[in-house]
Amino acid sequence: MIFSDIEKAGELAEQVALQIQNSNGNLRTVYYKLEEILINYRKNSVDIDLIMPGLYEVDFEFNKTNPDGRSVWIAYADALHEELCNSNGILHKMVKSENKLRGAVLVNQIMDQLNLPQSSAL
Repeated sequence: MIFSDIEKAGELAEQVALQIQNSNGNLRTVYYKLEEILINYRKNSVDIDLIMPGLYEVDFEFNKTNPDGRSVWIAYADALHEELCNSNGILHKMVKSENKLRGAVLVNQIMDQLNLPQSSAL
């Protein structure tokens, strides 16, 4: 069976969520995983803007900025805060209503919410 990028990202999200839970909420695991993804993107000459929330108009080439895992996490946290924390937010309702929410479903919803292309799944 061939997994789509969204399914792979969903499985990765589930693994990282479990690591965060086992480390009492420590986000270092997220930062390291994002760093790996950023390094892989750079090695393969993939545009980093593909994984950044569409709400951020950042020109990494012009500004000579190389985001790290923490800055990418903060960009997503800022962009998704209202949707996750507001009881009327789509993501909030989804997370609250699902007993066993699959990572792929959540990844897909986040990508839709932030207007990210399918190619940004990983």
